[in-house]
Amino acid sequence: MVYANLRHSAAVRLAGLHRGITRRPPFTPAAAPWYPLAGPAVAGRREGALPMSRCRWFVAPSFWIAAALLAHAARAEDAVIVNITGPLAGRVGDRVTYDVELINNSGRNLEKLRVVDYFDAGFHHDASKSPIEQKGTIDLPANTKRWVKLEFLLDEPGRQCHRVEILDQQHTFMGGATECCQVAPNPAFVPPQPPAATGPAAPAAVPAPVAVPPLAAAPLATATAAAAPPPAVPLVPPAAPAIALDLTGPVDAVSGAVTEYVATVRNTGNAASAPAVLEFSWDDGLSPQEASEGYSLAGSRVSWNLPAIAPGKIEKRQINLRAQSPAGSFADSPAARACVRAALTTAGIGPIGDQECLQIRATTPRPRLRTPSEAGLRLSLSDLDDPVRVGDSTTLVCTVFNDGAAPSGPLNLVIDLPRGARMLGDARVRVDDGRVLFDPIDLGPGRQQSFEITYKLQEPGKATAVATVSGANLDGRLDRSCPTEFFGP
Repeated sequence: MVYANLRHSAAVRLAGLHRGITRRPPFTPAAAPWYPLAGPAVAGRREGALPMSRCRWFVAPSFWIAAALLAHAARAEDAVIVNITGPLAGRVGDRVTYDVELINNSGRNLEKLRVVDYFDAGFHHDASKSPIEQKGTIDLPANTKRWVKLEFLLDEPGRQCHRVEILDQQHTFMGGATECCQVAPNPAFVPPQPPAATGPAAPAAVPAPVAVPPLAAAPLATATAAAAPPPAVPLVPPAAPAIALDLTGPVDAVSGAVTEYVATVRNTGNAASAPAVLEFSWDDGLSPQEASEGYSLAGSRVSWNLPAIAPGKIEKRQINLRAQSPAGSFADSPAARACVRAALTTAGIGPIGDQECLQIRATTPRPRLRTPSEAGLRLSLSDLDDPVRVGDSTTLVCTVFNDGAAPSGPLNLVIDLPRGARMLGDARVRVDDGRVLFDPIDLGPGRQQSFEITYKLQEPGKATAVATVSGANLDGRLDRSCPTEFFGP
């Protein structure tokens, strides 16, 4: 992970603590992949220190319990949940690696996030003293996560802590976490020394003149040159790889198009990396077509075994995926979303991940809706008894026909009974204020389905029942009515 310089004019709000950063001269090593973070000075905080990282044991245990509970509750409400994993103990001179997981907990897309790390003096980073910031920004789509990696050299004994914080472009705190390491002394360790300051050479001092006796009076002696000091031995930083993963690919495509995704693995360190495994995975809506040689395919995953990567070198792997919109999607439907993920795993380093998401647009035009008659649908409604004596019942028979050459699709059948009618029997229907609602029906070509409803009236007169058939795939509906005469005693 490459870090860059940051300057801002407001104190950063860190997990509820207002923290400042003291100014100091900029760090400018040649080709350094990490750069210091500079900002305004705030009284009460020394450079590079972490809040409460040097607390003594006289603090009451109850305070720590309460602080832990508050910190857990605060993290659950953070827009970005930060999880740090790494060693909890080590010795002076050890080089430690921390894997930082960033999870978008906000439910919305987060863009241009800044990653800042503050660490105690016992942590030594190759680029600078605390704090440092990631070069560039990161984007976190909703409900996704990313990983970054931090490497330190332990050069002081005691409890050493570092804190990762996520800020947006307005310096608003989005999330953070702290991880500590108990460092044991190591007498054999020689700490790295900063390079000697270079500047204009001071003019050589001119020695004062010395009186010389006559040659004859001088005693015969052999001059002995003073022994020259041994040359200085430069301190060389320990060799270590630095691996970065970058996934690139399109962000939108039409259904049926083949998309290309390329993962680039870089070693920006000063030593060869260990062999690694690179894996692609993808969501529904994407299907593999081609991939770089040497792949292994299992379900919706493809992987490669990568060789060791020399310093400054890269390895690339590619996969082509065909985009497919969901069934039943049309050109005016909302675009479907599918994501491609790349993950790199190597010995001694947790997984490094990256992700790209794709919007898939359907191209099929929505078909024109047909009228019931164009679809070949018919409806009939008749009664079995007419006329009917008041107090007696009659039975309605409703039949739906599909005379077309295609399935009807879901159809909704409703029968409105006459006012004052009381339905009889135990038909499996829903009745709402005289309206009888049936479950949706779907008729194949040349099929029909009939339904019976029995009802009676308590008053004489002419009563009319009405049946209606409609559907989401129909332009219009079918209506049929059936009058029945009820006469008095």
